[in-house]
Amino acid sequence: MPCPALFEMDATKNSVGEMLRDALITADHLCVSMQKMSKGKFTKKQFDAQFKMRIEVDSRVIMGLGTTQDEFFASVAEMSQCDACGKLRSGLPKMMTCGNCRCLHYCGEACQREHWKFAHRTMCTKKLFSKDAYRASSFCGKMLSVLSMGVDPNHGIVMNADTSYLFMCFRKHGCTDHVYMPVFQENMLMYIPMPLAWVLYLVPDVSSRAALQNDFSSNNKRVAMGIQTKVEDINDPTKSVFMIKDTFVMLP
Repeated sequence: MPCPALFEMDATKNSVGEMLRDALITADHLCVSMQKMSKGKFTKKQFDAQFKMRIEVDSRVIMGLGTTQDEFFASVAEMSQCDACGKLRSGLPKMMTCGNCRCLHYCGEACQREHWKFAHRTMCTKKLFSKDAYRASSFCGKMLSVLSMGVDPNHGIVMNADTSYLFMCFRKHGCTDHVYMPVFQENMLMYIPMPLAWVLYLVPDVSSRAALQNDFSSNNKRVAMGIQTKVEDINDPTKSVFMIKDTFVMLP
């Protein structure tokens, strides 16, 4: 069931797919990387089981046969989402951007101050991740929010709607995993769900690992996004940048 027309398409902006291809790893790369980082505890068989539950971003299925992938990607890229409250905005005015890292966005000063005190002051740095990595994480986060949208009879278009494409995928797979890892393979963006226990292998810092486990416990339905991006030597799966990004998507 195609999503409602949430925004205007712009066929002239078609570089998003190229950005994702350059920034994101493939599913095969992710599998090898997780095997190496877990020292063999995460197996190819376990990865294949998770891969079967993947969410494929196919514009023809989501938006209807008349929409191309480039159009769909470009329209989502033009949207802004506040990293503090989750508000989505299409078109102008653009949201505020953190002046230091240039990667997080806010709908106003109040949200920026709140998020700084809550989380951003511990991670804000110009050198932590590349600009392309942040662009990819921002786009993939917005795309998850868009996929969770649907029509509510009383409130119009809302996030985390029971009628959304994302929720239909969740229910189809019976999936309760909290971390969804975007990959770009065969010209398609996919989100592969991962149990938190396996994703923790990719977080080397003990305190960060404990905080992540606490934030996404079985009692919490929030979905996080784990992104593993390419670096210079893409042939070495151990040399990848990995980040966890909070989203505003909830499991059913």
